[in-house]
Amino acid sequence: MPKRKMVMSRPIKFVAAGDLHGSEQDDKTVKALFSFMTEFKPDLVVMIGDLWDFKAIRKGAGEEEQASSLQEDWVAGEEFLRGFFSFGDDRIFLRGNHDERIFDLAQNARSGVARDYANDGIENIESLMKELRARMFPYDSVSGVYSCGSLKFVHGYGHAMHAAKQHADAYGNVLFGHTHAIDYFKSVSIDSREAWNIGCLSNLAPSYNRNNMRRMRWQHGFAYGLIHLEDKSHDVFLAKQRGGKFTIPTQVRSF
Repeated sequence: MPKRKMVMSRPIKFVAAGDLHGSEQDDKTVKALFSFMTEFKPDLVVMIGDLWDFKAIRKGAGEEEQASSLQEDWVAGEEFLRGFFSFGDDRIFLRGNHDERIFDLAQNARSGVARDYANDGIENIESLMKELRARMFPYDSVSGVYSCGSLKFVHGYGHAMHAAKQHADAYGNVLFGHTHAIDYFKSVSIDSREAWNIGCLSNLAPSYNRNNMRRMRWQHGFAYGLIHLEDKSHDVFLAKQRGGKFTIPTQVRSF
């Protein structure tokens, strides 16, 4: 009898991006991301968190932050998400610590007006997820993890210089944001434990962070690649802005 041919499933093409921070976004980086996605045609898109900044409702916010426009922040984040989630069949939104502020306000606000405002905002977010057919995960180091094949995606739960190592040790093969930096670490381990810190889509010099040296590590970037379900492997690539532009291959082939 002739041998039956094994049919190999097509790998899942993915794009992961995050740390937009609403109205703090870098327009040139966002434009480059969408141009790349148009050519790459991902199956899976992951918004890795901090879609909004929500600085006005930050715990301990100063007068200047409290006076900032939540409406402008909301509109910028929503417009980005509509564009980002126009790609892919699977759409994932991992809330970041900034996004979580409105959920925290709904739980902890002493003012009834603030609590009602926060609950209205949460309803808007949930309606947006339903409209865009997206799955949303909380900002939580355990339940805020999205897995696909051999890869995990989280917003990020550490921001020190060894954040990539911390995430590799904790999650195995994982992509994360939060630090706004681009970094990579592979653990010494019998099982595969690699972490990719994927950069950000936001302004690299916000006024609120001008005295923080950590922002010298910030870079515009995002991640893309392939997830192979057949052999539980993956190919991850980091897109980095250099000289004000992105130079990225849009075709990936196996040999």
